Amino acid sequence: MRTLHAVIIAVLVTAIIVGGILYYVLSTTPKPKANLLEIYHWWTSGGEKAAIDALVAVFQEKYPDVGVIQSPVAGGAGYVLKAVMKSMVAAGEAPDSFQIHAGYEMKPYIDGGYLEPIDHLWVQQGWEDVFPAVVKDMVKWGGHYYAVPLNIHRANVLWYNKKILEQYDIDPASLETWEGFFEACERLRNAGITYPIAMGGIGKWEIAHALEQILISQGVDFYQDLVNGKLSDPNDPRLVNAFNIFKRYLDYVNPDYATLTWDQAVAKVIRGESVFTIMGDWANGEFLVANKTFNVDYGAIPVPGTKGVYVLVVDCFQKPKGARHPENSEKWLIVVGSKEGQDAFNPIKGSIPARLDADINKYGPYQRSAIQDFKNAQYMAPSIVHGSGAPEKFASAFNDVASAFASNRNVQEACNGIINAIQAAKNEYVKEWKLIP
Repeated sequence: MRTLHAVIIAVLVTAIIVGGILYYVLSTTPKPKANLLEIYHWWTSGGEKAAIDALVAVFQEKYPDVGVIQSPVAGGAGYVLKAVMKSMVAAGEAPDSFQIHAGYEMKPYIDGGYLEPIDHLWVQQGWEDVFPAVVKDMVKWGGHYYAVPLNIHRANVLWYNKKILEQYDIDPASLETWEGFFEACERLRNAGITYPIAMGGIGKWEIAHALEQILISQGVDFYQDLVNGKLSDPNDPRLVNAFNIFKRYLDYVNPDYATLTWDQAVAKVIRGESVFTIMGDWANGEFLVANKTFNVDYGAIPVPGTKGVYVLVVDCFQKPKGARHPENSEKWLIVVGSKEGQDAFNPIKGSIPARLDADINKYGPYQRSAIQDFKNAQYMAPSIVHGSGAPEKFASAFNDVASAFASNRNVQEACNGIINAIQAAKNEYVKEWKLIP
């Protein structure tokens, strides 16, 4: 009996030891990582989602063995995603790539050492030869490339319901000046359209977007001083005039603007509840998903006073340091920068490709006109509101000034606010924009 007990104990001990060894080996042997790509972006409206899905489809066709996780964060212009992403990268939890605007918006990530330079991809893919100089400069910091531009949006666009303008015999050419534009607004109001201008404001940036275009209409030299932090006089007549124009503009805006997103404001124009909206040409995608036809149902011209100016909004992706799937991150960037990828995404999104060798036959009439305007532009200017033109500290204050002004319409307070914001960010202006050739 003792012998039997000894045998049983020996077997049990052996089993425990073997089991322990197996557990140790299995638990310490590195497990293969799932073959995934995780990307974050803020494209959640109808036209935006269709566009990013088309780009992802190109990626999956090239790399069918890679599973793609899209993590969209709602909030136009990325104002919500920016806050989320800063926390993630600081905690070492960055995804494989995330959407970002070219220009100053990149600076905090570069200063913090959160992005990998990707010069090798620029050389390998020949991107130096296919992207415009102005766009290359916007994604280059300290002599290194840190992002791949996917598109070029134009911020200074006035969209209109063409059928309503025809109904009231209003010629779009008459809208090229602010005086002509406000005359049209008054005619429409007298005809029963009380608020002919649609505007959103739920994220503040929608209001600041309209103000930015009005500021540009006061002259490229003035806007150059603004983005370079060189304005110092709150009584500068160009600054004062811009806020007086904005005050008049707001008189024709829907009173519920603060409850609407940018695409809900565009939808008011699509439905004919309003006639005009100032928004970047991502709005074109909203008209397209609503099955509207350019130059039949709707039209677009540069914001009054900005003809010949192309206000740039450039969406990019990059490779964060510590990306979980670094090889897939680079594969994604190669697709983002490819002709095939850009020609899949941009016709739906409403933007023009960042590459200069796009297949123009794949683009609709609005984008073909935008491509021509880009080539012929007298001036190109980076957007403040969309992360490119000025330090983040100023851009945030600019949104606050615009939002406050929409409520109180106090011109002097707003002018003081702009100058104070410039002074507060004085040490952060590290780029010298040269907008006038």
